[in-house]
Amino acid sequence: MNDRSRILSDTELVSLSQGGDRHAFGVLAARCDGSLFRFTRRLVGNEEDARDICQEAMVKAHLNIRRLRDPDKFMGWLYHITLNLARDRFRSPRMRVQSASLDDDAVRSRADEERADRDRSPLRDAHEADLVGTVEGVLATLPEEQRTAILLREYQGFTSEEVGEITGVPSATVRTRIFYGLKTVRRRLREQGITGSGL
Repeated sequence: MNDRSRILSDTELVSLSQGGDRHAFGVLAARCDGSLFRFTRRLVGNEEDARDICQEAMVKAHLNIRRLRDPDKFMGWLYHITLNLARDRFRSPRMRVQSASLDDDAVRSRADEERADRDRSPLRDAHEADLVGTVEGVLATLPEEQRTAILLREYQGFTSEEVGEITGVPSATVRTRIFYGLKTVRRRLREQGITGSGL
């Protein structure tokens, strides 16, 4: 099982996990851990909270995986769990999401991660121009609903319909949030003298 599990699809690993195979879940968790962490860090604004939330989400997913009816929807289900945990943690006014402070090395590292993860993102040009920190700083100022929708679609690759399932709103609402969120991002980048970023 150990070697074979590495070539199994996510759906097959979910099915094995639902049958009680802990190793299968471990492989599944390892596959999505990096992208889930990056999403959560951008959402909540700091690495320590992001790690805690991701760890809690993985534990919750492992404990409840038998309840997932459609193994093909594991990834969306996991992001839904993560999003709810992040919202619960930052519900109080004194724990509002703050933008992460980004040093130059972190910006370059995240740019490399994004190039590997997301070739088709409309934000690609900004990443390639080493504007990750600037873009993330602007994203952090958006309303939570817009920021979440943009992160899920543009960074994580979910469709508008899948983002709707994760966030619990109609896909038309998701598209509206993305439209207005990206419009704000473009405007704020222009205000900083950044144009032609592909946004």
